[in-house]
Amino acid sequence: MKWIKKSYLIFIFLFGIYSTSHGQNQLALSKADSLFSNGDYQLAAIEYERFLYFSSDQTQMLDILYQKAQCYKQLSKFTKACKTLERIRLYNETPDRYAQIKKELSLCYYLDNQIQKAQIQISQLRHKLKNKNLPKETLLVEIFILNELKKWDMAEELAKEYINTNEVNNKTLALQKIDSLYSKKNLPKLKSIEKAENLSRFIPGSGQMYCGKVLEGSFTFLFNGAFLALGIQQILTKFYLTGYAAGFGVLHKTYTGNMARTKHLAIKVNHERHTLFNESIINYLLSL
Repeated sequence: MKWIKKSYLIFIFLFGIYSTSHGQNQLALSKADSLFSNGDYQLAAIEYERFLYFSSDQTQMLDILYQKAQCYKQLSKFTKACKTLERIRLYNETPDRYAQIKKELSLCYYLDNQIQKAQIQISQLRHKLKNKNLPKETLLVEIFILNELKKWDMAEELAKEYINTNEVNNKTLALQKIDSLYSKKNLPKLKSIEKAENLSRFIPGSGQMYCGKVLEGSFTFLFNGAFLALGIQQILTKFYLTGYAAGFGVLHKTYTGNMARTKHLAIKVNHERHTLFNESIINYLLSL
């Protein structure tokens, strides 16, 4: 009889703890949802994590992790959003749930400039869906990724697929616009970094001119030429130390600096032109 009473009391005690813990968890979840609705995403993320710490419901944890990732995405903390979504285990999830997480992961990786990881997520989603079409948003992300990787032909093909498989007003006009945007004359004219460096190696300043900085290149040419002439003049007049220090010594510094500047300019010009082209594609597809 005593054993039964003890067991009963233990059961009541454990049930009370569970009920209290469960109630606190639900309170934390309600608070997190309220904070999210009010736009207080940082505090909402903390409350969602509080719920995750005490909860053991694996099914509910997926939804909470997804919601917490949304908090970080709203705060433009894309690295944290990616790490939160990576905590979700998708082994036994339905195709719809799997697609939802992979779609969000690919987007967050892309926004975090982790292009290769974003591409991997889309490849995995394509494999899972098999013959089904990618979600509309994910197809857009894949087009943007291919643009980043300078795979223009593949990006153009997917852009046309996006237009054909979604409700777009005047598809013929939209397809013509895509043809125009990806035409050879509209593709970004990227500079060869190696060519720019080689030009500056043999003729200081010519690399800058190649990158479109004509005035800067002309000044660099004259500046280097002046110190070269000074060094030669001093040596011819037998002022060897002055010729080496004031002429060739300074020339060496300006010459190597010119090479580094040329490489920086070529990279900068390519980035600006590439970004401008990508933005034109992104803005147009998002406007459809």
